[in-house]
Amino acid sequence: MIEGKDVVRTVNSTERGRWGEGIAARHLENHGYQIVERNWRFQKLEIDLIARHERDWVFVEVKVRKTGGLEEALASVDLFKQQRIIEAAHQFLKRRLEPQANTRFDIICIEFDTKGWRIQHIPDAFISMP
Repeated sequence: MIEGKDVVRTVNSTERGRWGEGIAARHLENHGYQIVERNWRFQKLEIDLIARHERDWVFVEVKVRKTGGLEEALASVDLFKQQRIIEAAHQFLKRRLEPQANTRFDIICIEFDTKGWRIQHIPDAFISMP
């Protein structure tokens, strides 16, 4: 788990989400990922971050919660949410003119309080069945 000192200063959940996505994107870039898209949308579907890591496409759901909310954050990525992310990923890949690559679905949780934040990156958090 990685920690930081900059603290979210907003009460708006949209701004808090953008703040968390920025931290998640920096975390991924620091670990060799290339961010391809942020907040990619197709109709009513959305993916927070889309990245390349080596030859893989990585679709990332970012959750931001106050300290102590990690379990609730993970639980919020339920089967329905997973299916929406998977469908969005399929739509994204259909529009790419690249050879087929491996895909992975990660969750990044960021917990914060008045002293700072910490990040938990969960690779392969769920799978897509063909």
